Amino acid sequence: MAKHLAPLTLAALTIFSGQAFALEDSYLPADKIPYAVEAPDQPQRLGPLWGERAKGPAGTLLKVPGNWHAPVHAHTADYRAVVIKGLWAHWQMDGGEATKVELPPGSYWTQKANEMHDDACLSDTECVILLINDTPYETYLPK
Repeated sequence: MAKHLAPLTLAALTIFSGQAFALEDSYLPADKIPYAVEAPDQPQRLGPLWGERAKGPAGTLLKVPGNWHAPVHAHTADYRAVVIKGLWAHWQMDGGEATKVELPPGSYWTQKANEMHDDACLSDTECVILLINDTPYETYLPK
């Protein structure tokens, strides 16, 4: 897995250069990424790569099991995302109708802050997504 993550992550970091991180010599092998639980009783794990997403600019890997479907949710910040592993689906909730887009590895999408949307890992194997935010980022469910 580490062999497959490294080139895509490096490519994403090159594409998204700018305020999101400072250019410096640093290394974090895939097997050393400190994944942590995002929400109690949920299977998704977050692996910080740079910055602290709840405080400001950051890059974070999201890892979920295969065939996992997130609840409808939103985030407090705009974000950019790249599919690293697995087949991902993203639904944008426009006027009550959901538009589903399937995203294989290497795919990219953006999501505006505070817009409800849905996501799922459609593959039988885990999905890994690179999330990039420039302002403080938290996930929340509809009220």
